[in-house]
Amino acid sequence: MTTTESAPSRPLDTGGVPGPRVVIDHVQVSTFGLDATVEVRLIAGDETAEGHSTGPAVDGYVLRLCAVAAAAAVDELLRGASQASDRGRCFVEHTAVVPFGNCEVATVVALLVCDGWVEQLAGSALVAGDPRQAVVRATLAAVNRRLEALLA
Repeated sequence: MTTTESAPSRPLDTGGVPGPRVVIDHVQVSTFGLDATVEVRLIAGDETAEGHSTGPAVDGYVLRLCAVAAAAAVDELLRGASQASDRGRCFVEHTAVVPFGNCEVATVVALLVCDGWVEQLAGSALVAGDPRQAVVRATLAAVNRRLEALLA
C-alpha cells in the first residue's frame, strides 16, 4: 500500500524538452465587507490562465484564498493545452506564513493529482513585502517541476 508520504516521486517524461516556465502575471485581492475575492493570472509560454477564489476577508484565510486561486490557475493551464483530456489537478492542503529566523516564509502544501496518481508537494517563498504574493509564489514553487513536465 502506498501513500503520498512513502511513494517514490513519479518521473515525468518530457522527451528531453521541458515545458514552458510558469510566471506570475497578476495577483489581485479585493475585499468588500466580509468577503474577499482573489484573482491570480499565470503565463506559461503563450498561454494565459486565471484562477479565482472567494471566501471570508480574514487575514489568515485570505492567504489560503491566494493559494487556492493559484491552484485554480494551474488547473486551467493543465486543461487548456492541446491534449483533450485533463492532465492533472492541483489542490491546496495547507497554507501558512511562519517566522523563520529574522524573516517570514510562506509555505504551501499541495496535492497534484495526475493520471491515476497523487503526489503531495511542498513549496516555500520568502515574504518580501506582501505575504499574499509570497503564498502564490510558494504554490508555484510546490508544483513547478511537475508543471513544466506536464506542460511539455
